[in-house]
Amino acid sequence: MTRVLSVDLAYKRHRDIGVVLLDASDAGIDATIVDASLADPPHAHTLADWLHALAARHHVAGIAIDGPLGWKAPGTDAPHCRVSEKAVRAPGKTGLPPDGVKPRGYLAFTEFSISLFERFTSRYGYALPGSGHAAPEKQGAIGDRAARFVTETFPTAAWRSLGLVPVPGKGRTTPDALRDATARLMARVPIRLDRTPTHDQLQAVVGGLAPLAWAQGDIERVTLAGLPPHRLDGCWREGYIMIPSLRY
Repeated sequence: MTRVLSVDLAYKRHRDIGVVLLDASDAGIDATIVDASLADPPHAHTLADWLHALAARHHVAGIAIDGPLGWKAPGTDAPHCRVSEKAVRAPGKTGLPPDGVKPRGYLAFTEFSISLFERFTSRYGYALPGSGHAAPEKQGAIGDRAARFVTETFPTAAWRSLGLVPVPGKGRTTPDALRDATARLMARVPIRLDRTPTHDQLQAVVGGLAPLAWAQGDIERVTLAGLPPHRLDGCWREGYIMIPSLRY
């Protein structure tokens, strides 16, 4: 059995953070919803530490997060955002540090998400796909692997790649629409949910499908949108957004 932890990220309230464990077996995918029962407001290091402990306890292969992993690199063909965001048509644009984001209200979320990824890679030695990065002291931390991976996701692009209409924003999604979206997803992918998901939890399920295939080594079902991540001026730049391929 292969397992990943998928997170639909928020930064104001923990109840807006969707957290789901996804288990793949020959019978399909089991989705177990986890409540982030931490004191508000969220803090990037506290949340990362809690997620890492959860990942270690459940022996996951990797963590998937719906949020930017780093800043834009200079000199790419995407003038206002990372190449990955251009490729998946993300509404949020992560530009050059320290505050190059569009729309402007996206800055606090961007800083929160980037701090989360930094905590995973620098403190716990998680590897970003394409970086070859793993902290030396974490080599061999899980079996024969150098490190667990942590990857960026984008549920809206995942819905599209699966041939499904993306779920609207949470404020525009009625209970009936949420039930319909859940049913459409379960008809497309063999998923068993342990309980009815919220909007955030359903987005975490969808966002985690490609990372789960990646953890299984089924790379033909995965698209890495963007450029390889690299370090520049003390922070991560560019990086991949992992979404299902059209073969999923």
